[in-house]
Amino acid sequence: MGCEIPADATQYKKPQTDFETWSEEKLTQIARLIETKIAEISQPVVVVFELGHFTLPRKEENIAWAKQNVIFVDALAGRLIRKYGKEVKFLATLLVNNLDDTEEQEADEILHELFEGMHYIPQKSLKILSERNLKNRAYKALKKNSALTESFIHIDGKAYLKDEEYQHDLAAGFVSPDGDIIPRCGLILTSFLDKVSELTRVRMYPQKTYEVLFVSFSQEFHEYQRVKLGVDIYTSVHDLVVTPIVMHWDYSRDCCLISHRNSSEKQWRDDVA
Repeated sequence: MGCEIPADATQYKKPQTDFETWSEEKLTQIARLIETKIAEISQPVVVVFELGHFTLPRKEENIAWAKQNVIFVDALAGRLIRKYGKEVKFLATLLVNNLDDTEEQEADEILHELFEGMHYIPQKSLKILSERNLKNRAYKALKKNSALTESFIHIDGKAYLKDEEYQHDLAAGFVSPDGDIIPRCGLILTSFLDKVSELTRVRMYPQKTYEVLFVSFSQEFHEYQRVKLGVDIYTSVHDLVVTPIVMHWDYSRDCCLISHRNSSEKQWRDDVA
C-alpha cells in the first residue's frame, strides 16, 4: 500500500461521539489486546509506549495530539497496573525531531505541558529520543552490522527490506553513488528500537530475560507504515524479542487502525477499531 491512505478507508470521517466516549471504547479494546499478548508471553514483560513524534519549533496540532496520547496511555497504564501490579514494567518514550541545545527549553516546556496531572507515566520517567541522533546511530549500525546491510535490496537508488514472506514497498533509505545506504524513517525506527533495547535492559535489571511489548501511536498513515517497517527490519537482524502493536489513530478523523503480531511471527494482523 505504500504511503497512500487505503481507498476504502471509511474510518476517515467526522467523529460521531465525544472524545471521552471514543477514548474509553479504544481504551477497553487496546487494554484487552495488550492483556492477550501478555498472556501469550512466558517471560517478564516491559511495555514500551511510543507516545508520538513532534517537531520543534512547536506545532499546536501535534502537541494537542500528543497530549491526547499521554492522557490515554496514563489511563491505560493505570488499568494494567491494577491488573498486574509490579509484574509488568513500563517505559514511555517520545521521538523528537531537531532537538538541539537551542530548543531544550522549549522541549522542557512542552513536556511539562504534556505530562502535567499524569499519575502512572510521570515526566521524570519519560525517555526522549532525538531523531537526528537516531539517524546517525542507524548510519553507524549499517557500517558495523553486515547482517543489517545485507538485509536490503537496492532498486532505483533506494534500499528495500528483503523478506520472502512479506515484501515491503516502502524504502528504508536511499543508496548513495558509492553504494552506502542513507537511512530514512524505517531505519530510524530500527535505531529507535535498538535504543529501546538498551533502555529496557536497564529497566529490567537484574532480570536477564524479558520481552518487549511495543505499543506505537502514529497520527498519519505513512508514519504507521514506517513504524511497521522499522519493526520488521529490527526483528530480522537483532536479538531483542519484540511483540508489536502499531496504531494509526486520530480522534479528529475517527480513525483507529491497529496492526499487531506475536514475536515469533512475521505476518501482521490488521484490525479496524
